Amino acid sequence: MFEEVKIFVDDSFKEVIPHFERTVYWLKQLKPNVDEAMEIAAYAHDIERAFGRATIEFWKTHALNDSDYLKNHQEKGAEIITKFLQEKGYPKKDTKRIAEMVRLHEVGGTEEADLIKDADSISYFEVNAPKHIEKFGKPLGKAKLMTKYDFMFNRITSKKAKEICQEWYAKVVKEAEEQL
Repeated sequence: MFEEVKIFVDDSFKEVIPHFERTVYWLKQLKPNVDEAMEIAAYAHDIERAFGRATIEFWKTHALNDSDYLKNHQEKGAEIITKFLQEKGYPKKDTKRIAEMVRLHEVGGTEEADLIKDADSISYFEVNAPKHIEKFGKPLGKAKLMTKYDFMFNRITSKKAKEICQEWYAKVVKEAEEQL
């Protein structure tokens, strides 16, 4: 099923998003014996963004870590992946677990959701954060971007994930300071 989910996510975004692949990679670094349900949740955690409407104009009036947006993002993502898995006849118990991980991937709260959240943050700093200086920094300003960086770093739960991420976090903060 994992391969089918990858196709669904990639087709929904109309491209392969390296962030999703790296989130799965980092999940496996944090917990080598993950099962397929965790891999699916890691790959599909941001599926809502393929269907969402958050634009630069939206972000001009909202923080990049806006709690209402993040709650909606998680809930809609859980609904989207649940519907897909149900249509494919995936086991209900695993579908429920996946939905819970996606529903909590921004804030954590369970051992599995915390792992997805931490892998998401590592991948964010490895893949997305450097691009966000150009994408968000110039149109939105340094303060908003720094709030996003701080949120993504400070939400990390595990010591191992913080250690992995520390250097990338420091690098993008320095780049933002220098470029914006």
